[in-house]
Amino acid sequence: MIYQEKSKKGVDITWRDVKYTAHTKKYHREILKGLSGICKAGEMTSIMGSSGAGKTTLLNILCCRAENTGEVKLLGDITANGKSYDARSFSNFAAYVMQEDLILETMTVLEVLQFAASLKMTGTEEQKQAKVEEVLKIMLLEKCQNSIIGGYAIKGITKGEKKRTSIACELVSDPDVIFLDEPTSGLDSFTAYNVVDVLQQYATEQNKTIICTIHQPSSDIFMKFDRLILLVDGKFIYQGPRDKTKNKFGCFDFQCPYLSNPADYFMSIMYAESEKNRNNYKVYFENFEKKLSEEISKEIDQHRTELILHKSAQASCLTQKSNRAQIIQAIILSLFTGLIYLNLPDPESHRDDQCVVNDYNGAIFFLIQNTHMNTLFPIVLSLPLEKRVYLKEENAKLYSATGYFIGKMVIESMVAFICPIAYVAISYYMIGFNQNFVCFCFFILVCIINSFIGLSQALFCGSLFKDPQTAINITPLMTLPFFLFSGFYKNVTDMPDWNAWIQQISNYRYVFEALVRNDYADNAFTIYVIGQSNLDQGKWMSVLMLVVLFLAFSTFTLILLNTKKQRLQ
Repeated sequence: MIYQEKSKKGVDITWRDVKYTAHTKKYHREILKGLSGICKAGEMTSIMGSSGAGKTTLLNILCCRAENTGEVKLLGDITANGKSYDARSFSNFAAYVMQEDLILETMTVLEVLQFAASLKMTGTEEQKQAKVEEVLKIMLLEKCQNSIIGGYAIKGITKGEKKRTSIACELVSDPDVIFLDEPTSGLDSFTAYNVVDVLQQYATEQNKTIICTIHQPSSDIFMKFDRLILLVDGKFIYQGPRDKTKNKFGCFDFQCPYLSNPADYFMSIMYAESEKNRNNYKVYFENFEKKLSEEISKEIDQHRTELILHKSAQASCLTQKSNRAQIIQAIILSLFTGLIYLNLPDPESHRDDQCVVNDYNGAIFFLIQNTHMNTLFPIVLSLPLEKRVYLKEENAKLYSATGYFIGKMVIESMVAFICPIAYVAISYYMIGFNQNFVCFCFFILVCIINSFIGLSQALFCGSLFKDPQTAINITPLMTLPFFLFSGFYKNVTDMPDWNAWIQQISNYRYVFEALVRNDYADNAFTIYVIGQSNLDQGKWMSVLMLVVLFLAFSTFTLILLNTKKQRLQ
């Protein structure tokens, strides 16, 4: 992307007559009822309201994370400095910080920011590092920069530090507007105050527009907001400077008690479960229309009109990761396999022994199974943990779905390539397979392709399901039945007509035939193993079909990533 230094002119976010309606077979509900408003540069605006009032919906609409579908209808104009924007152009001037902090647990704070800078900035490494150091200072993260993020299994930084790290990830691109969904959620009062204090200072000093939803802030946090929006039943009852809120409501007999937290008072009169409050809604709406609506309309008309300098492209997604555990596991498992099948009987002295043939077939199939599963299951288990992080970064336009797919494929290819070599190289000669070196090389080649099929299937399954738990549970059901169609457990010609076609998409079918033909080539067995199982594809045709399966699963994965994107809210 092209990175341009931006002046501190600022961006005003405005919206006019925004309506959001949900239509289903059971009900019709107006969630937002013709809202108009403005959030100004250099100010921190808080959107408050009781549950169901529409504050999160409004934030999502301003962030282009709510769209017209068959069940919801969105109307209205939303602009930045008078120019309309959509989900793609949003990331050119704005950033969105989710309520949930989605950061990889094993990285340090510094590594997270360096990675974000590498995706969002160009220039020299010195310039990127300077920006990272600046953001660390702004978000008060210098002391914990070398600490790991941590999570359920790993102890790491505090919740407040994690929240500030999430925000810092967005600041490295120097956005003009920052949206935050419940930035104080799950934090203690002191930590929550520090987060809001840092944001308010940043808005003032850097002339940024900061917009957040918040449920029930403490009085100290409430005093940090420059501007306040109060929502009730999908309509505004106040919008303007925070310090004028009490006077505005006091004018129509809703006076905040002396020394009370104004946030608590306003939440108490907006609480939707109270019949008394619902009866007062009409009074709130009427006073808003009489005393504030015209004033807000004038503010919207006077919005900034300066040109917003945009970033013009995305960065690629290539990162490094450690996979030593998988490689060590492959080595240990290969030694164990080799010892179990150590020095199988020589075909020369057991030409007619079906038991020996069965031993060789079992060893072949076990190696096939492990070279496939050793790649598939670790990715299926780890991909759901990464998926929401990927979606967050894709939503922020750090990289495209295609870039993620290529980067993920390249990164995981190292293990998919090395593990089969380590596994076969150790166990092959321990077992006593065909001693011909060409046959040995062919055996490794087929196992590598089988490993890559495991990689492509793992990415496909991880992309197919929205719910991570579903992906983990369903993937074995999608892959393990292929065992039965390999020709090892049952003759391929004995399959019932209704399911015989499954063997055509079973990688085990083609790997088993290729390796059986390879191992029994020019050996002393009088038993015709290939004929026993009716394996009829041919050695190299089986290899070709394996390549086709790899390309097919990879293509389907790429299509899914590009068509089933989620807008995280």
